Order: sequence, then C-alpha cells, then structure tokens
Amino acid sequence: MPRKRSSNNPMLELAIKLPHWASLLIAVIAYLVLHSISVSEIEIVTVAQGKVPMPNILGMIMKGGATAFQYIIPLVFVLGMMVKAIKAAQGKKLAQQYVASDLESSSLNDSRQASKPTDEMNWQQFELLVGQAFRSKGYAVVDGGDVGADGGVDVHLSKDGLKYFVQCKHWKTRKVGVAVVRELYGVIAGAGVEGGFVVASGGFTRDAIYFAENKQIELVDQHALNAMLKGRQEPTINLPIEEVLSSPEEPDCPKCSASMIKRKARQGARAGQEFWGCSQYPKCRGIVNI
Repeated sequence: MPRKRSSNNPMLELAIKLPHWASLLIAVIAYLVLHSISVSEIEIVTVAQGKVPMPNILGMIMKGGATAFQYIIPLVFVLGMMVKAIKAAQGKKLAQQYVASDLESSSLNDSRQASKPTDEMNWQQFELLVGQAFRSKGYAVVDGGDVGADGGVDVHLSKDGLKYFVQCKHWKTRKVGVAVVRELYGVIAGAGVEGGFVVASGGFTRDAIYFAENKQIELVDQHALNAMLKGRQEPTINLPIEEVLSSPEEPDCPKCSASMIKRKARQGARAGQEFWGCSQYPKCRGIVNI
C-alpha cells in the first residue's frame, strides 16, 4: 500500500479536522477582523518638526495582508467544510454499496469462498467506509482519508467528549499481526486518548488478539465491520455462552461471525479441555467445542 501524504496546507488540514460549526465560526471571525483592518486608514508616522513625514510601512504591510487574507482564510475553512462533507457522502455511498452486495451467504463454505466487497476498494475508499461504519455507531469522525496521517492513525473519532484513534489495514491476502496493534497501543498511550480500534478488511493473528485483550484497543475484523455497516446489534457480556457442534477447522463465531481462537478451560467440568472461543470475548461468549 502506498504511503499516505500529508497536505501541504496546514490550515486546510485544520479545517478538515474541525467540526463544521467551528470552521464556519473561524471563517466569519477571520473575515470580520481582517476586513476591518483592510478598510482602516493608515496613519502617517510623525517625525521631528521641519522633516518630511514618513509613511507607515508596517501599517501598509498589515493593510495589504488583511486585504488579501480576508478572503483567503474564510475560503480555506469553507473548502475544508466541503471536503469533509464530500468524504462523508462518499463513505455513506460506499456503505450502501457494501450492504447491497450482501456479503454474508447462508452457507459457511460459500461465505469463505466468496470475495469480499472490500477487495475491490483501494485504501482511501476503505478508510472512508470505516469512517461511515463508526458514524453509524454514533461516533463523530474528526478526520479521515488521506489527509494529515500521523503516527499510524488513519481516522480520528470522538464520542461523548472522548477521543479515539483508528488504524485501518486494507490487506487482502494476510492477517494483521501483533506489531500493528502494539504500534497503535503506543500511540494511544502517548496521546492520552480514551482508546483505539484496529480495523482490518480480513482478520487478525492469534498474537494480535491476545495482545489486545484487557487493553483499550478493540479489533474489528471483516465480520465485525460487516455487522457495523448492516446495523446489527452488538452482543453484550450478559449473553449466556452458546455451545454448538464441534468443527475440525477454525470456525467463525456462531453468535457474531467474528474469528475464533483456540482456548483451554481452566476450571469446571471441562477443565483442561480445548475449545474455540470468540475473539471478541468478553463482548461475545460464543464457543465451539473441539
């Protein structure tokens, strides 16, 4: 995947990150302040008696700059609002196309053989899709796409006054490893945000799943992303464990369709026996006996 490039206009990056009301407020204030400077009279610099008055060079520079920037600054922030709105519309359209593709099939084998809708997307489209998935869950997407990437963070979220980082991995042929999750965990700890998400177009390795347990990082694989986009109710920790027939191959969770990992019971009647447990535990307690 090609490395993302940051915009050469820091003001535009800021405008894209800010909510619409903040960008609009800054645009209005900037115009009013700069316009008042541009129409003001330049005072002549007073000098000693008998000498020619000197022009106010600093005042002329300020007035000339204000005359230009009274239009430039508001235009940049309005442009940032437009870019953000366009990205949101593109994300919504991609989500509609994703849902219309009807990814899940009635048969587990057919589901595994079928190509994923994300396979036809590039990484920019995948990030827009992820942003829309979180919007559908009540998050505000502060920024996303290919503008202003920093520290491996692709999408910035906020909800209830808390901030979250999202890293997207549009990998078609391999699972996301523990190094990616560990990197985001370090960025989250350094920034002091509430938590983060790693969203993959496929799945995660067992090491990545183990590392994310009991940390403020949630792993979102293809099945979980599919559920978010289709508006399904996420399972809660109060749901009882559901046992199903054993499967010789690594199965998908029978409750939420997420990937599963092999675990060993430590207590109870099945102590010492291995079973497949949902990778989203404790959110989901689905199991498959071996």
